[in-house]
Amino acid sequence: MKPFAPYLRVVAGFFAAVCLWLVFVDLVNGLFGEALVLLAFAAGLGYLAVGKPIREYLARQKAANDALAARAQAGHEAFMAGDPSAFAPPPPAPEKRPVRRGVLIASAVAALFVVIGIVGDISDGLDAESGTETTTTAPVSPASKVATPAPQAPPVAQAAAPDTAAPVAAAAQAEPAVMPYVTCMNLQDAQDAIQVAGVFYSRSQDATGKSRNQVLDSNWVVVGQTPAAGATVDEGEAVLSVVKIGEPGDCS
Repeated sequence: MKPFAPYLRVVAGFFAAVCLWLVFVDLVNGLFGEALVLLAFAAGLGYLAVGKPIREYLARQKAANDALAARAQAGHEAFMAGDPSAFAPPPPAPEKRPVRRGVLIASAVAALFVVIGIVGDISDGLDAESGTETTTTAPVSPASKVATPAPQAPPVAQAAAPDTAAPVAAAAQAEPAVMPYVTCMNLQDAQDAIQVAGVFYSRSQDATGKSRNQVLDSNWVVVGQTPAAGATVDEGEAVLSVVKIGEPGDCS
């Protein structure tokens, strides 16, 4: 069993890293109770992974310091007694035990699997374990690739006096935005089109009901929109139902 102990510690470290990532995912999705439980698991697995090596390292350091202090004391006593052995060089320090190559390879493979899992989870949108709806705020970005004409204000009768020009301009700017048609568009392009229409805060939700966060908007496709195209829309009222590219219903 002893020869396999380092490999078992590698496995414990692998699962500790996975638990830590799940803690981060739960915190993102607001699952603080589950995050606390997973954090306790991660702490226990981490102790199994690195607890013994750390204890052994500290014990070696203490033994080396104690031996150095003992040699110094013996040399001092020999010097005070006139013993020429006090001037003898100290014995060489014990060599460090080399880490086995197999353990290093296993650690590298485990770390690679953790990184691949994290990258894949981010690409899939940080799957949430609860059924709560998650939304993302559309970032302010440059003009949309799909040009959507801004709504035109109704004709305003020419004012009789020059001092009424400012109220007329304010009335024209207060006109509500019109929701563009963004179904089957890439989520990022859809958000850009809504921003061009005059609304800078839109929401998105997972149409599959898995409540996944849309971390990378360009990986998602809009399959439903609220309100419908042509309806007036205000900040926060635009809701886009999305699926990941390649999933059923992605308009392909």
